[in-house]
Amino acid sequence: MDNRFLWGVMAVLGIWVSIFVVAYLYFASVQAPKVATVNGDSSEKEIIILRSQDGHYYVRGKINGHPVDFMVDTGASIVSISYDLARSVNLPRGVPANLSTAGGNMVGEIVSAIDIEVGNIRLHGLTVSVGIQGNIALLGQNFLRKIDVIQSDDKMLLRIRN
Repeated sequence: MDNRFLWGVMAVLGIWVSIFVVAYLYFASVQAPKVATVNGDSSEKEIIILRSQDGHYYVRGKINGHPVDFMVDTGASIVSISYDLARSVNLPRGVPANLSTAGGNMVGEIVSAIDIEVGNIRLHGLTVSVGIQGNIALLGQNFLRKIDVIQSDDKMLLRIRN
């Protein structure tokens, strides 16, 4: 076989691989969740979160003062995090519990008296379940039912109740 033909085939393959890699990186960046960041030092009493490409709402907040990315989960009963995240935000060990999740039942822990903060919305003494998979925390109903949550079009509004 001619070396020029072989080099030509290799060049075409290299171009196609490069195109696929660039396309993959582009679509991966477009599909990555967009986490809304909120300035907790502002006097704003409302937080507007835009819907992410995957259809969920993400917002940056804090657990006991440590930064955490939350997915707003109106179907979760309580704020839920993974074991790894619990350790990284220095949560104490909790009480063993059976957890019912969208992925099925699992054994985890329940930790009480936790402070959760999103922007200027700060709630004290909440319960957190520890044991879900992933590095995104779920902002559940024990937080959401204490504030106003309004969803319209591709926006979600979290507002401190008067």
